[in-house]
Amino acid sequence: MAHRVSWLPGGLRFGAGRIIDTHAHDVPLSRKLPRLFSHLDRMLPAGDALRRQSESAELSDLIEDMDRARVTSCLVVLHQETAEFFRLAAAHPGRLYGLAYYDSLSPRRGLEQVRSLREDHPHLILGVATAFPCFDQDPRMNDFAPLYEYCLQRDLPVQFHPGGDPGPGEARGPMAIGVLARTYPRLKLVCLHAGERWQGETPGWLRAFPNLFLEVEGDGEPRVLRALLRAFGSRNLMFGSGWRGRTENYVHRVEVVRRLPWWQRRNVAWRTAVRVYGPRILGNRKLETGNRNG
Repeated sequence: MAHRVSWLPGGLRFGAGRIIDTHAHDVPLSRKLPRLFSHLDRMLPAGDALRRQSESAELSDLIEDMDRARVTSCLVVLHQETAEFFRLAAAHPGRLYGLAYYDSLSPRRGLEQVRSLREDHPHLILGVATAFPCFDQDPRMNDFAPLYEYCLQRDLPVQFHPGGDPGPGEARGPMAIGVLARTYPRLKLVCLHAGERWQGETPGWLRAFPNLFLEVEGDGEPRVLRALLRAFGSRNLMFGSGWRGRTENYVHRVEVVRRLPWWQRRNVAWRTAVRVYGPRILGNRKLETGNRNG
């Protein structure tokens, strides 16, 4: 049976090792979004390290890390470094795509910014990302309904950062995302995996709602990823590194996914991403028919 062979710039090749990274950040975040980092510092033990890492990073470092880890293409959350992102996307066609950041603290202005990015660059903006659970905002708030309606009209998936294990109330709880998935059954919702409670409750929600997907980093505890795969399977799981700057963790996270059995790897590494964001995320090279190990 023929193997897939399709070459990318820099000698990257589609095939058994194909990886799509569905979540990276333009940088530096800490200077651009101090409100977000103040919340991350309180919620995440590594908050200070993320700040230092981000401050010393450049978006061009992402391309170098992608080459080093043999990553095919990457989705970048666009907070502020949009001009640099579009420059790099033009210089490296088929490698970078964008997620428009939605500022949930200013819902009307946030939607205007999302709309502007999408309408100006429809072939590069493939979804929306927001961090409102990090601000203890409930995703079911009426203020966010215009965003969901806009994304439905444009078939734009929405990424949510749950912000770690839920605190008091349900604003960051899996139930809130489940209610949202039920309310908008045609809206593709992507949750960034975070916290032990999410590990325990998420498989049930994934089974209940086919429009709900989970993004996993592959870092830290590979057993967490294996537990999710055992509990639910791989069809609605995708890889997202959370890249914020140069670190050896990037290559490690990619390799954790690459070492999965082929029937799990192909979904986590790229197939789920294609189902959610469309075939454009595969890049600008056509694939040949190939073997089951793709």
